[in-house]
Amino acid sequence: MIKRRAAAARSSAGLDRSLLDPGLLDGILDDGAARAGAVRHAVLLSQDGTVLVASRGLSRRGAEHLAEIASGFHGLAGSAGRRARPAPVRRTMIELESGTLFVAAAGAGTCLVVLSAAGTDPATAAAETARLVERVGEQLRRALG
Repeated sequence: MIKRRAAAARSSAGLDRSLLDPGLLDGILDDGAARAGAVRHAVLLSQDGTVLVASRGLSRRGAEHLAEIASGFHGLAGSAGRRARPAPVRRTMIELESGTLFVAAAGAGTCLVVLSAAGTDPATAAAETARLVERVGEQLRRALG
């Protein structure tokens, strides 16, 4: 598992990562990957692109790379959204030959990036992403009181 960088560090979103239970979040992400078979990797990142936790089997470098992509992509989507109608971005998707990349707001200034397996129906992967966002969101709400 990817561990938190510094227990007391704060992201630019003001999320105190020491409040998070990384074991529980690890379990949520790993369960999503194992349960559906649709999810290859999942990473929870702060608004500034810092990896908070990642699913098993993803190297630190791989998690940071996905977080960088997701942070940039989510920022671009937010910028596009402000042009069309001022509202927060909920989720975005990139369809690749090797799978589908979903980036979804998870609450408390975080995003969840999910990379589905090749050949997975995007609707199945989107449903699993939504389920993971809900479970991660519940954990964040508990942590922040």
